[in-house]
Amino acid sequence: MAVPDNYHPAFSDPITDVVLQSLAGTMYRVHSFTLRNTSVFFRTMLSLPQPNNTKVPYKIPISKKDLVLELGMDTAMMCSLELPSWTSFDEVEATLELIEKWDAPGPLSVVRTAITAPLFANDPLRMYGWAEESTAVLPHTLKLQLLSGSDDNILCQLSSQGLLSLISFHNRCKTRFWDALNGTDLFTTGNEEPRQCGCRKRRDNFLWCALKAKLLSEFECRPLGDHILVDMAGWPESALCWGAKCACGSLYYDQVSTVSNIKDLIKNAIGPAEDAM
Repeated sequence: MAVPDNYHPAFSDPITDVVLQSLAGTMYRVHSFTLRNTSVFFRTMLSLPQPNNTKVPYKIPISKKDLVLELGMDTAMMCSLELPSWTSFDEVEATLELIEKWDAPGPLSVVRTAITAPLFANDPLRMYGWAEESTAVLPHTLKLQLLSGSDDNILCQLSSQGLLSLISFHNRCKTRFWDALNGTDLFTTGNEEPRQCGCRKRRDNFLWCALKAKLLSEFECRPLGDHILVDMAGWPESALCWGAKCACGSLYYDQVSTVSNIKDLIKNAIGPAEDAM
């Protein structure tokens, strides 16, 4: 049987008892059982007494464009159709707004889980805004400098609890980094007191302090720390530190072991995310 032009081909089952109509006038036939079982919004609406002259199927206007309405039903699995591939965060955002309006917690959790895909890692704050309760999202935000002003519009849209958790996580990562960088567990030679060379002459740690300041500055700008080990090879502070010698000719710092310790430092500083929630 041919599908009328104004009905969406994937939503044209004639035995359904509800029709959703988009802003463009496209009709979407849906079973009321599916709507009631998935959405509090529709469960309430369809439970209200209807006038005797109400036609079957029951038509409900939805003030959304076709694409948003299609994604709202497909991706939310409200109609058991195949999940589409997301192509932009705008699609996800519009779909999530619709699903939230429909008060459909199950489908909402499915979409929020899906946005941990690589596509959305490139826009971590928007991803975090839709999944604030997920600690898995927080590490993706470490590539950003939150207080630079460039992301103020998105930060203002977060809930107070979400914003607090985000800033707290970033601060905890920076504190862990700074505390370990100044400690003696990983950097005994540079941070121990008294500062002495093997020949018992006092060692001047000024160059190590300069490298630490550079490391902290770079970590402040990008708390993910993923660029530090690559860029550090070209820093003047690194070259001077690795070349620092005592009057007896001994090198103050072992470059290989120090770089290895800095790698461990970055890894330990950026986790876990759970302690920020």
